[in-house]
Amino acid sequence: MVRAFEFHVIGELLDVEPGMLDDMAFVQGALVEAVLRSGLTLFDVLSQRRPEGGVLSIAIIGESHAAIHTWPERGLATVAISSCKDAESTWQVFLELKRIFRARRHKAIEMRSGIPLMERIEGLQIEALA
Repeated sequence: MVRAFEFHVIGELLDVEPGMLDDMAFVQGALVEAVLRSGLTLFDVLSQRRPEGGVLSIAIIGESHAAIHTWPERGLATVAISSCKDAESTWQVFLELKRIFRARRHKAIEMRSGIPLMERIEGLQIEALA
């Protein structure tokens, strides 16, 4: 079995209080807290206010990166986390952000790098034929 070398969680936090999403210090602090509580290695964090409102905050971590982009006018944040450590800590960053922002709903997917897609597809086709 081929083991993934990087794990990605991409998702949305929905029904979030707009004030939290427009507060740059809060967004940055939430990202730092989520990364550290997940056992990942924080190197640096950069945050920028969007001219039309909202915040983009990116954490550079020893294992890759984590980012959050907020949309206060929609009550949502998009989140992308990549880590070469493991799937569990990658998901934990997302779930910590969900908790900190008190998101009432969320949507998320996981992708894994290093598992060749064609090999997986061919394996599924072979299993289906057997």
